[in-house]
Amino acid sequence: MSNLLPLTTISKKSFHLTFLALTLTLFSTISTTAQTPCCTLQGTLQDATTSTPLTGATVFVVNTTRGTTTDTNGHYTLALERGTYTVIYSFIGYYSDTVTLTLQQPVTHAIKLRPVLTTIQEVTVSDERTAAERLNQTETGLITIHREDMEHLPYLLGEADPIRLIQLMPGIQSAGEGSTGFYVRGGALDQNLMMLDHSTVYNPSHMFGFFSIFNGSTLDNIDLYKSGIPAYYGGRLSSVTRVTTRKGSAEKLKGEGAVGLIAANVLVEGPIKKNKGSFMVAARRTYVDLFAKGLRELSILRQNINYYFYDLNVNADYSLSPHDQLSLRGYLGKDHFTYNTSSFSNRIEWTNTAGSLSWKHTWDNGLFSELAINTSLYDMSLGAAISSYNFSIASDIKDHGLTYQFNLKRGAHDLTWGATYTLHSVRPNNIAANSSEVELTFTPSTTLHGEEGALYFNDKIQIGSRTEVSAGIRYSGYRHTGSFTRYIEDENFQVLDTVQYSKGKTIKAYANPEPRVAIRYSLTSNSALKASFDRTYQYMHMAPLSSVSLPLDIWVPSSAVIRPQSANQYSAGYYRNFDEPALETSVVGYYKSMDRQIEYREGVIIGYSKGYNFDDNFVFGKGTSYGIELLLKKTKGRLNGQVAYTLSKTTRTFPDLNDGKPFTAKYDRRHDLSVFGNFTYNKRWTFSGVFVFATGNALNLPVARYIIQGNVVNEYGERNAFRMPPYHRLDLAATYVARKTERYETSWVFSIYNVYSRRNPYYIYFQTEGDLNKYELKTSIKQVSLFPILPAVTYRIKF
Repeated sequence: MSNLLPLTTISKKSFHLTFLALTLTLFSTISTTAQTPCCTLQGTLQDATTSTPLTGATVFVVNTTRGTTTDTNGHYTLALERGTYTVIYSFIGYYSDTVTLTLQQPVTHAIKLRPVLTTIQEVTVSDERTAAERLNQTETGLITIHREDMEHLPYLLGEADPIRLIQLMPGIQSAGEGSTGFYVRGGALDQNLMMLDHSTVYNPSHMFGFFSIFNGSTLDNIDLYKSGIPAYYGGRLSSVTRVTTRKGSAEKLKGEGAVGLIAANVLVEGPIKKNKGSFMVAARRTYVDLFAKGLRELSILRQNINYYFYDLNVNADYSLSPHDQLSLRGYLGKDHFTYNTSSFSNRIEWTNTAGSLSWKHTWDNGLFSELAINTSLYDMSLGAAISSYNFSIASDIKDHGLTYQFNLKRGAHDLTWGATYTLHSVRPNNIAANSSEVELTFTPSTTLHGEEGALYFNDKIQIGSRTEVSAGIRYSGYRHTGSFTRYIEDENFQVLDTVQYSKGKTIKAYANPEPRVAIRYSLTSNSALKASFDRTYQYMHMAPLSSVSLPLDIWVPSSAVIRPQSANQYSAGYYRNFDEPALETSVVGYYKSMDRQIEYREGVIIGYSKGYNFDDNFVFGKGTSYGIELLLKKTKGRLNGQVAYTLSKTTRTFPDLNDGKPFTAKYDRRHDLSVFGNFTYNKRWTFSGVFVFATGNALNLPVARYIIQGNVVNEYGERNAFRMPPYHRLDLAATYVARKTERYETSWVFSIYNVYSRRNPYYIYFQTEGDLNKYELKTSIKQVSLFPILPAVTYRIKF
């Protein structure tokens, strides 16, 4: 491991001593707790029909104060004295199960709960329990979303997208009109870690950002941490989003499908071996290209434009024994766009591939472990041809990783520790061009190699009946390795010399401790104070070309020039639940300081305008973000929903930009308001609506134009001193259950996006008219908007 994390500011000897101390602490903890004179009750909770683990289910021992909740794998552990106990197992939307157990030795007890037919009364009881669980969680910024949470939300073009529900939460702002990108508490797009099961996703978007790659029918739940991040997550500054796909049914063959305005999807699941193993296969594809082809054949569409995307999810799970389970997760998605005329052709393709294999093992003493190997690939290519000129760009990033994690619950302690390692291979700029008339030369293409790893330890401690503390330390590091060529340049980026690094040679290494702590203090049974501190580091970076995530955005690793980004975040809030009416409320404030933020140099075009080194194009600075978040959530009755409001300010300071003066970041949203609600009219009809309002994007515009020697020269003032008009929109939807039997269910979803057809700005450009030779120019600002009012209908079937 010392080769993985060679140190710069800390000696190798200190690192080895730290690692040894951490290891001895962990094993002494296991040894001590294993000798505790009690019996261990452990097991798993699953859905009786699908065998999906039930995350956050409650396990409570009657007539005691002992209880716990299940983890993301549905696993629970309780330490009890010898004796006979009555244990209640319960979860939202499921029938509870009560079991009497006699413990004389460690016992493993697996439970499968049956889902109930949802009625208004049952939702009321479940929501009350869920509200209490959210109040009692220690993390100040944890948001959990289940598949059923997005069932009735308005769809964009008939497609349900879980990311659009995330964008409605306080402290999270949409990156722009129709975009699935989002900013978290003033952080950039790349500062959000997106994980599909165990794999990192670098560009989680389809259709140029209008849809995410996450197929709603495959999801189990989504956990997003914006503060109070446990030590076992890292690699990004602002947030961690873990998207967990569900198991297939281990009982019987089942399926579902949907046909929308632009896409169709189908899912099939069933047992590999009944009650032992299961599979799930889901596919989705757009058919815009098929419509376009038909319209061209009818001479209605004259432009030769073609676009489609597809994705495929394949899951498999198998129980080798009551203590061992294997899980396989695979994903493949592709976008393809072409546009051709008689004189111009353009092609853009990007592909996401992700896969993981995990082995979960439960030890006799209540120790739980998971070993996971994962891989991911993001590949982008762009090609264009104009007359005799041909141009292409290719970029990709490959990850191969491994994580080994342990969890042990003993008394008041919930211990988690482990290690993670990722091998990065990045090709940020592979440019090729040819012309029959001009000789073209570009920066040489290169493949960059790096290793990223971390050791971590986290302990969630219950102190008395009112206080819980989650404290942890993550020791992370990164190593930039060869083969690699470093060009020695002067101040004008002219090459003076080169330095060659052989394969595997360490070029630059970093190692950093990341302490984390979160505290909850319960004032009453219905109110609590929470606070947290997070120290985070980021070793992979992206300087986006625009305010939305595009396939052209290029990721680059840390190097001798690009140092790791870091952030300190402080968060504190007051949380209060009300019984009548059933309301959840919270007021949370935060302050975040960020170092070594990354932006393109002035004048860089698509990242290829400066120097021969891949890291010549960037400048670095600091950032701050602070704000207050308000949440009002109604969880009971036929009408439920939430109101979220964020007031915040985000600034950046770069010595090489804006004359070194602080400027408003393009991620700044002074005001951000979202309101959504659901109304259950009867068993067949459910209505829902979403309203959003946000301060317009900050942008950089010229304040004057001059004509100098026949050329138009722009003069810019303060950076990002202008704002687009405010963004606001209303969406409505209605879900109608057409037929529901024991064998199948059909429903229709009617949706209207942008009900009052607000022309929200997507981007702004300048139009100049006049005669340059006569020094007569008239410049006007034009606004481009994407979506007017868009009705859509989707037909769904489950069997």
